[in-house]
Amino acid sequence: MTIIKFLSLPFLLMVLLAMPVSAEQLPAPVNGVTFEEWASANGRIANKQDEAEVFAVLGLNKQSFEAVNVAFTEALKTSGSNGDIMRVFGEAFGDPNRGRFAKTEQVDIEGKLATLDDYARVQGHLQAATKLKIDPAAVLEEHNLTPYEYSQEAGRWVRAMAMEAKKDSTNTLKYNEAIRRYEQEYTAKLSKK
Repeated sequence: MTIIKFLSLPFLLMVLLAMPVSAEQLPAPVNGVTFEEWASANGRIANKQDEAEVFAVLGLNKQSFEAVNVAFTEALKTSGSNGDIMRVFGEAFGDPNRGRFAKTEQVDIEGKLATLDDYARVQGHLQAATKLKIDPAAVLEEHNLTPYEYSQEAGRWVRAMAMEAKKDSTNTLKYNEAIRRYEQEYTAKLSKK
């Protein structure tokens, strides 16, 4: 089981990264895998990289990786939501080119959400799906996005909107209105199913 199942929306990562951090000691390596490498591995798996390739980079088989998963998932569950463990997880999950993965083929995102309207459409769809208890992963798949791709794209647009809000809140209001409009549109469509 990958950590993706613990995230309701990839946007959670952006929120976690913005929170104040409290000092926590990172868990010790398990089966020779550091916490950061494990988080990066999950980022790669979320991006649909072949699990066998991920395990090979770490020098593990599926069973050994599962033991790593269990240990580090427990560490996440028992950590503070604004602690170092969550911060490091968010950073490493969002950068699957860390640790041993830095020496492998780099994960690249092609900019699938090219405009702010593209991002607002997906975000509105996700909000409607959440309201109607529809799996967010299915929504992302419908938009041809993996959770990893969405987290990267969302981060880019959240940063862009934060910078824009510092200059002029008018565009932020337009952005929020676009999300509401798409949320209403998708709520109506999904309610008919």
